[in-house]
Amino acid sequence: MVAPLPEPEPVLDPSQPVPDDPAELLPDAAEPLPPAPIEATPDDPGGDPGGVPEPA
Repeated sequence: MVAPLPEPEPVLDPSQPVPDDPAELLPDAAEPLPPAPIEATPDDPGGDPGGVPEPA
């Protein structure tokens, strides 16, 4: 005989706003989540502004 399927995870309510802190989605996580990555902006695209150096 086959074991019954477990109950599905509760569905996220699309009418609720998305939290700024991802840890709010996992309140029982064993350790804190790393900080969210910094997104590039038009004023600060990130990366090396000097580009790749020319070969010698």
